[in-house]
Amino acid sequence: MLSVAVTDRKQCREPFLERIGRICAAGPDLLVLREKDLSVDAYAALAADVKKVCDGYGTLLCINTFTDVARSLGVDRVWVPYRDFMERPSTDLWTMVSVHSVEEAVEACGKGADAVVFGNVFETTCKPGKAARGTEVLREIRERTGAAVYAIGGISPDNLEEVSRAGAVGACMMSGFMTSDDLEGLVSAFRRV
Repeated sequence: MLSVAVTDRKQCREPFLERIGRICAAGPDLLVLREKDLSVDAYAALAADVKKVCDGYGTLLCINTFTDVARSLGVDRVWVPYRDFMERPSTDLWTMVSVHSVEEAVEACGKGADAVVFGNVFETTCKPGKAARGTEVLREIRERTGAAVYAIGGISPDNLEEVSRAGAVGACMMSGFMTSDDLEGLVSAFRRV
């Protein structure tokens, strides 16, 4: 199963770029620079620094939301919210689209999304009180679209097998990658599935 590390600098207990280096050294398949609270300029500056770290380890970087920042840095992968993508499909870039239903997934794929990120699959501390959508919807998205589906929300080594059985090609994890002392073990858990 593909491992996707999603950043949240607010969860870091060490300097952010140092944590990014440790994550990249562990070898995830993709690192998504999320950091949605930043202005475009602040995000672009941080993305340039993160790209240098990723390039040093050969780690694929994915820009979240700011497609123009991706283009300016020469990053060819983006992850965008469903509404943004439906208004302005970024079909010149490899694009993952956040979806929360089968219908959204079908529509995004119809507009040219390369992959969809479905969540939240399980309950998550990042969005307390938001009900889990479960693996059955994930399975239906996979069956209806044939697209690469990534699971997000409450992902842990304990449920990777479950999301894989439902048809996910990969899973996105934030808290684990931002706080774990055993990043190599975390990436290994993905590879075992």
